[in-house]
Amino acid sequence: MDKPVFAGNSDTGLLKTFAFITMLADHVGYLFFSDEIIWRLIGRISFPLFAYCLVLGFLHTKDVKKYFIRLGAFSLISQLPYTLCFYPEELGLNTENIVLESDRAFSLFGFQLNIGFTMMLGLLGIFGLDRKKYYLTALAVILSFIPAVEYGSYGVMFMIIAYLFAFSERAMFGFALAVSLGSPAFGLFINGYFDPQCFAAFAVLLMICKTNSKIKIPRWLGYGFYPAHLCILAFLNFVI
Repeated sequence: MDKPVFAGNSDTGLLKTFAFITMLADHVGYLFFSDEIIWRLIGRISFPLFAYCLVLGFLHTKDVKKYFIRLGAFSLISQLPYTLCFYPEELGLNTENIVLESDRAFSLFGFQLNIGFTMMLGLLGIFGLDRKKYYLTALAVILSFIPAVEYGSYGVMFMIIAYLFAFSERAMFGFALAVSLGSPAFGLFINGYFDPQCFAAFAVLLMICKTNSKIKIPRWLGYGFYPAHLCILAFLNFVI
């Protein structure tokens, strides 16, 4: 099935580079500089970029089934490094770095899933829209409310809405504006306190400004960076 032309920035090499850097900053800050909020503010940029790249990946893939399987394998491989890094006590390990209670509240029966599973739900939701199998999109949204799903309904709906608005420059601008205004509103007004997630709005600049960096990210690096950096950070977290 031919897919419409994407209206936003298609420079996935640059987008993923920024996503990797900001994610690394977020995780380093979370584990080692928890009293310095600047790390977390920078890190809020990463998820929207990864989610946006998933939409691009769906539009460019020749086989959605294989794409879903790769994401599934990525998620399963990443779960142990993720748990070692952020929830070592779930494996009976001790560390001086304590998981924030605000994050612990999102776990299910003391178990939290890594971001790969959120991406799988987003892909399922997009696939349902593309093939007019709307029950799959509904299922993805319903499952996103499971507390163990990282970013929850916000993350899955972000990917679905990005896909819906992806084929018109005006719609893409509207999506960017909604993210720019909606994220701060979500943090400041709905939650009633300053939410670092509002800084996700800065990712919008990279989404709507078309670039041509010619940066190529090999598939092995694209999938391997996440679990590899978690293993390294988990090791440093135990030895430092």
